[in-house]
Parts: sequence; structure tokens; C-alpha cells
Amino acid sequence: TGQGVDWAALRPLADATATAAARGDRAGYAEADRAFHRALLALTGNHQLVLITDDLHRRSQAPAPHTPSARPADLMADAADHLALLEALAAQDFATVETLVTEHCTGTAG
Repeated sequence: TGQGVDWAALRPLADATATAAARGDRAGYAEADRAFHRALLALTGNHQLVLITDDLHRRSQAPAPHTPSARPADLMADAADHLALLEALAAQDFATVETLVTEHCTGTAG
């Protein structure tokens, strides 16, 4: 349930997504985003889940032909989600964690 996990250790990875987003560096953001999600999922101890999710995440970030790339504001909002998620996990506020994960993964805001 995340008890005893040092959520602050993931902060540099979340900060890297925010830095790349602020620079408008889409490629850097994509790599930092995948690294954050990989590290977060690695805490489950399920290596297969990490591999499958990383592959799906990588594919979803690849721009499809004739589709606009994510705007810097969208990248910054996603990066802010990472920081909010870490804060909610550290506080063991699982209702907020569920809301943030759902919104982050579906691209919707409550």
C-alpha cells in the first residue's frame, strides 16, 4: 500500500518532466515522463507490468500522422499531475490518488 516508500525519491523524476515541459522540449518530456511512470510502477515489484506499460506508454506518445503534438501547456499540466500524485501518495490520500490517476490516464480533469 506504499507504506514505508520514500515518495520523495521520485521527486527528481517528476521535476525532470516539469523542466522539459517548461522548455517546450517534447522529446525530453516524453523520455522523462516514461522514466517517472517506470519508476512509479517498479514499486509494485511486477516487472512484467513495468515492461508492458512502458511499451504502451511509448507507443501512445509517438505522434500519429496528421495529429497535433501536445502543447506546452498540456505538458506542464501533466507534469503538475506527477507532483500532485507524489504528494497524495506521501499523504496516503488514496481518494485523491485515484482521481489524479484516472484524470491523468484519460486526459480529463474533474
